[in-house]
Amino acid sequence: MVHFLLRGKPTYVNFGILVLRLALGISMSYHGYVKLLSGAAGLYKVGAMLAPLGVSGYFEVFGALSAFSELLGGILLALGLFTRLGSLLLAGVLFTATILHIDAGFFAWDYPSQMGFAALAIFFMGGGRYSVDASLFGK
Repeated sequence: MVHFLLRGKPTYVNFGILVLRLALGISMSYHGYVKLLSGAAGLYKVGAMLAPLGVSGYFEVFGALSAFSELLGGILLALGLFTRLGSLLLAGVLFTATILHIDAGFFAWDYPSQMGFAALAIFFMGGGRYSVDASLFGK
């Protein structure tokens, strides 16, 4: 037991990457799926949140891009397929959400920032041994 707690082994590290990929990927793909189900009115609301950043017009398009990025990025992460691309899609959406909520207090921006840092960590780590990337492209 002490060995497990004090020494890192590649198997443990790769299993940790898998757990992180699955948690973030499933969560974010569900977020994107729900946004896409909300229809044009819901996508407009998501896109309209970008107005404080100086983005004007085409709110439905930006809302759809956000939802699609979450859905596709989450699926790619969960599968470990093109993991770095999926993590970049999610990091972009999550850091934008963090900026949009920065003035609303700690508990408003904490969640998207932590998820964004997890996506960034996955970008640097890659998919790990237990990913489709490892099967297709090797380590």
